[in-house]
Amino acid sequence: MLPPPARETTSFSRIVAALVFAFAFPALVLSQAIIWTDDAMALAQRAASAASGVVAALPFGAVLGWPYVFCAACAWACLHQFGRHHRSLAAGIGAITGAAVAVKLTGWHGADVSLLWPLSAVLGLVTGLGVWWIAYGPRKRGTSPREASPA
Repeated sequence: MLPPPARETTSFSRIVAALVFAFAFPALVLSQAIIWTDDAMALAQRAASAASGVVAALPFGAVLGWPYVFCAACAWACLHQFGRHHRSLAAGIGAITGAAVAVKLTGWHGADVSLLWPLSAVLGLVTGLGVWWIAYGPRKRGTSPREASPA
């Protein structure tokens, strides 16, 4: 049995922040993982590449990650509409999205499947939980999105 969903609705700014997180976090983590696990680079070169990789990862995540974020956001919007926006479902959607990215990357780059699948699934799961936490997580005491809306 699933736990009860988040009881409050969420604000537009929290949804935008969650979507930005969904684009940025996986791209940053994947770029850093690729850079720091490359045995061909010297340590100083890895550090320089890691710093520049942060800047390059953000457009990379937005350009190549939008189909995955869009599909996950649509699934999440449906769950939210029906009051089924549970943490565990957010983690599941994230893990499935991560697995879909792994499928694309193995077909596209011929990357090592043994490392890519678990990394992508765990990264997707953490991203899904992060999105849920940003959208529905702790709020300041005394403020409720329902009170703030003029309806």
